[in-house]
Amino acid sequence: MNVQMSWGVSKRIATIYENKATLALRVSGILHKGWVYISLDEGRDCYIITLLSSGKKKVISVHDEVYCEELGSVIDNLVEHKKEWTDKQYKSLALADSEQKMR
Repeated sequence: MNVQMSWGVSKRIATIYENKATLALRVSGILHKGWVYISLDEGRDCYIITLLSSGKKKVISVHDEVYCEELGSVIDNLVEHKKEWTDKQYKSLALADSEQKMR
């Protein structure tokens, strides 16, 4: 739950995107500020994660075949925290990002 809170989710919308049931999240993370679409691919029993710009007009990236047990970590690595960052690096970046948002 703490990981999801770090993404700065301000909106959650259930929708249909490319003919798939989708949860749309507006996020404000360190790495991505905009929309994350989590679409269920029922036929393959996995998810498709799509990052979109804040205006939903530009697709930033698409991540296919994300399985349930990977969902949180994949989104976190796209929105908030790169795997290669140390805890010290992440804390420093998170603090700077929070300070900027407070202005």
